[in-house]
Amino acid sequence: MYDFYFMGQKIVNLAKDQYDEYELLLRSHSVPGFPGALYEEATNTEEHHRNYLDFLAQALPQILEMNPNSSFSFNLDQQELEYAGTYQLLNLIKPDLRDRLIIEITENPATDRKYEYSTAINVEAFKAIHELGYKIALDDMEQGNNSIGNFLLVKDYLTRIKWSLVHVRNILDDEQVTLMIQLLNTITIDNHLDLVIEGIEKEDLSDWLKNHNITIQQGYLFAKPSDILPIPLLIDERKKIID
Repeated sequence: MYDFYFMGQKIVNLAKDQYDEYELLLRSHSVPGFPGALYEEATNTEEHHRNYLDFLAQALPQILEMNPNSSFSFNLDQQELEYAGTYQLLNLIKPDLRDRLIIEITENPATDRKYEYSTAINVEAFKAIHELGYKIALDDMEQGNNSIGNFLLVKDYLTRIKWSLVHVRNILDDEQVTLMIQLLNTITIDNHLDLVIEGIEKEDLSDWLKNHNITIQQGYLFAKPSDILPIPLLIDERKKIID
């Protein structure tokens, strides 16, 4: 059993006073920060992934039930979309809780496809998750497998796209960042989606975004990762519910 737990980082909507959303950030008691190597191990085979799903199957419903006025998002790698257990997990979560859970599909491509499809991204997986009643975000737009071309293939199943300044802070200048954000804002408006900008650390940038009607923002300017109930999450030895 992996010793994972979740922390949460506040996502703000500067256009709404009553808005309570957090991104669930995976953590481990074994290592500081994001446990990249452990997560890679937990998702690289279906057998390992079943153990990870045991954690999610307990953590996600507990968090949703203990925080009834909050919404949450959590990440799935595209490799996880290839595993039947992922959909078993999503089916297990009560339908009345699903509306408060946004699934962020990361930019990491699937390296072991379980069935053949002609596109670079698993469109049917997005459709299946959407039909289960979940909201879906395309995380880290323009990184890895989450290109604009792939976005166009799955846009009908999305609620939002996310774009992070972290990836471009030392590569693009301010003018280029501005042009990129304006392009993404146009794309989301045209497709009736939300745009979330991550990595906000300076108030002047936040104000500029707000003045351009980009009000959903995330970053250290607003909050660092913090505890989310239940803390600590106690993983018990009850019967595993992912077959």
